[in-house]
Amino acid sequence: MLSTSTIHRPAPTAFRSYNAQHEYARQVEADYPGLRVAHDVTFEDVWQLLLDSGFLYPEKVARLEPVLPDIQQTVRQLLLANGNLMATAVMRGAKSLEAHLGSLRWCEQTWIVQHLAALPMSARRMSASAQVALGFTQYGQLRPDFVWGKMYFRPNNLWPTRVFGGYAKRVTDPATSDLRTSHYLVASTIGSAIQSPTGVEVRVGAEEDRAMIEEWFTARGRMVEVQANQLQAGCRGVENISRAYEEAGLLRRRESLIAQRHGRVAGFALLEIASLGMNFSELTNSFTVHVLDDTDDAARHALADAARRRYAALGRMQCIALEEGDNLSAFTAAGFSKVKDYTCWTFHREHLYGMEQFFRALFGARKKDAA
Repeated sequence: MLSTSTIHRPAPTAFRSYNAQHEYARQVEADYPGLRVAHDVTFEDVWQLLLDSGFLYPEKVARLEPVLPDIQQTVRQLLLANGNLMATAVMRGAKSLEAHLGSLRWCEQTWIVQHLAALPMSARRMSASAQVALGFTQYGQLRPDFVWGKMYFRPNNLWPTRVFGGYAKRVTDPATSDLRTSHYLVASTIGSAIQSPTGVEVRVGAEEDRAMIEEWFTARGRMVEVQANQLQAGCRGVENISRAYEEAGLLRRRESLIAQRHGRVAGFALLEIASLGMNFSELTNSFTVHVLDDTDDAARHALADAARRRYAALGRMQCIALEEGDNLSAFTAAGFSKVKDYTCWTFHREHLYGMEQFFRALFGARKKDAA
């Protein structure tokens, strides 16, 4: 068991050398013949698999079409930094990829596990999706800079809900695991402006607001988010990782907006801003709203409206909010509509070994059932 006091803060720089990354990959590949980790994959490989697997369905492809050149450029740049800013695990067949799992370094020592796809059962070996998942757990255990992981999945998607969600529900330590589901809300940034509520002013967050933001999460027992998302007042947020992305020709930063009423803070919003295509659902370009009084819909509305205008100023055609509460009236008033739900599991590296054993048992039983 890991207590909150023993979870260490990220080091100022946490990037491994090329030789170290190569050795981690070599060890995983030795255990899983046919698996390739953090190399040997192209944008064309990944895109074709996502299409063939149904991960990218026609309606989603149509939504991505206007920004597809930006997405292609982002993914190509990330693949050039494979093993550093991202890490892929792929099973390659005779002619194409059979399965793919992509992980994105979101903070210095936090990785988002995303874009898991595999060919249909009839077109691939039974073990392809299992092997990329198992390869990921082993790779994470080998890398000392994988301290926190985040997994996003649709709660109605049976495979990740059973595999990742199944293990997440077994973990009961609030100091090392956080499982929560949010509504995924979308608003267009194009068109007539939405009138913001009167009596609430919104300003850009400043250095002195960091302690208040950390305290909001700490007071609610949400220390996993503080650690994994680098929300500690005393650390530099995501500045170091932002520089690494900038060196790779990409954008990744966080901004905050502060709502005030009569000069007193009423709430805040955290805006994640990244190059388009780091995540195909643009979870890496989403914001969350946090109010001091849960009933303060005016502050919630004002912050959602301000976030929408900020993403518009950045040239984004749409704005995405992630909201846990079921009262969405403030977001609806700000022009947002619910599209779907996402579950996010945030976990400490100490759970990777248990996850690996759970996967082995689950996939072993699944293989016997299919025999």
